Amino acid sequence: MLNSVRFRITLWYAAALAVTLSLFSWLVYNNLESSLNENTDQLLAYRAEGVADALEAYLETERIEVGRHSRAAAKQKAFYRIAPELVQLHADDPRQAAVDLRIMDASGKELIGSGNSELAPELPDRTLRDALKGNAAYDTVAMRMANGAQMLYRSYSTPASGSAGTAYIVQAYRPTYHTQFALRNLRYMMMALVPLIVFFTGAFGMFFARVALRPVADMARTIRQITAASLSMRLAPPRTRDEIRELADLFNAMLSRLEDSFLSERRFIQDASHELKTPLTILKGELEVALKKARSPGEYEEVLRSNLEETEKMSAIVGDLLTLARFDNREVRLDRKPLEPAALLADAAERLRGVAEKSGVAIELESAAQVPAVSGDRAQLSRLFLNLLDNAVKYSPAGSKVGVRIYSESGRAAVSIADSGPGISAADLPHIFKRFYRADSSRSSAGFGLGLPIARSIADVHGAEIRVDSGPRGSIFTVLFPPTA
Repeated sequence: MLNSVRFRITLWYAAALAVTLSLFSWLVYNNLESSLNENTDQLLAYRAEGVADALEAYLETERIEVGRHSRAAAKQKAFYRIAPELVQLHADDPRQAAVDLRIMDASGKELIGSGNSELAPELPDRTLRDALKGNAAYDTVAMRMANGAQMLYRSYSTPASGSAGTAYIVQAYRPTYHTQFALRNLRYMMMALVPLIVFFTGAFGMFFARVALRPVADMARTIRQITAASLSMRLAPPRTRDEIRELADLFNAMLSRLEDSFLSERRFIQDASHELKTPLTILKGELEVALKKARSPGEYEEVLRSNLEETEKMSAIVGDLLTLARFDNREVRLDRKPLEPAALLADAAERLRGVAEKSGVAIELESAAQVPAVSGDRAQLSRLFLNLLDNAVKYSPAGSKVGVRIYSESGRAAVSIADSGPGISAADLPHIFKRFYRADSSRSSAGFGLGLPIARSIADVHGAEIRVDSGPRGSIFTVLFPPTA
């Protein structure tokens, strides 16, 4: 199971999901932390600036009405009457979170505060110097509680300036445990949920992967049953249009090719055995008859001549089979040279002239004025044309002719050989290049059915194409050579 495809798919999916969820959780956590801190800072600034603006307005009013220095105004009863109200008003806003406020003088001493002064965070020296320069500042200050615990405070300090400079410092602060509590709960929730989500998603993924790969398991069971004796079996493709359906179709196509190959090899063995069995049977019969009683020298000579004839037939069959085997194994080495098709056909026709005259068939050659040369092996191409001419002469009736035409087609050399025989049926045309195949009785002869397969093999290694057109009054074999560079 650990080595199965569905387990690896599930594992990779779970790992990708874990990384994705972890990254998503980290982004959510950081965004929430930043948002909470930003909201806290905005809240503190809003409250402190409100008190500072009110104090600056009060200082300006005192300067106009009383005409005294703003620093002395802090000692007036009016300040102590208005300051607590300002602090309380901005500290206890029911629409927003609670914030503690305090007002300090220019030395950092607390004058008015909304909370317990002992729990208020200290004003750092750096922040005090910034306030005296008229600048506001944020601070995060750690405070040690009475029970020994440490608490963090976030504060915002801003100056309230008069005509003589900074008169007061307004500080808004609140503990950060609300934010830390929310973030801690979020961390715990993510640490618990992410593994659970990955686990349950992996479990569901394993189940769905098993469902999705069920056709593969079905195909595997069928494949285990396929042997050389049951190549006719086929996979049942799923009713989908996915990669599994494509795989099943490709495998079925491969099985069809293998079945055709096995059947072809089986027919080849049967036909080869049959072709070799006939002359062997004749040899055996004649030898047995000759040995039954004493014969005259003439009778023995006749038996030996007959045996020699059958032996030559078997030698021809074996030679052709060896030739085909060499082509199949790509063991044929071509001595390529530029050759003139007309010269090759003239030589092949001359070599078959005696056979043709004996059959009463004439061979006529017709060559175009300009025919491109072909690149090939002279001996192999001569055998190609000899086989095609011999086939044409063999099936042409006495008194007819075999027409050979050499011409150019789309810049390529072409040779057509037309006979006057009975033609080849449409059912036989796809099979005439198979080994030992013979068409119906109207085109039967004493051949072995290996001439055309050898011709096709020679054409293939030269990159040439053999086309066959057949009708009731003969067949035309056309060899179309590839263009020369």
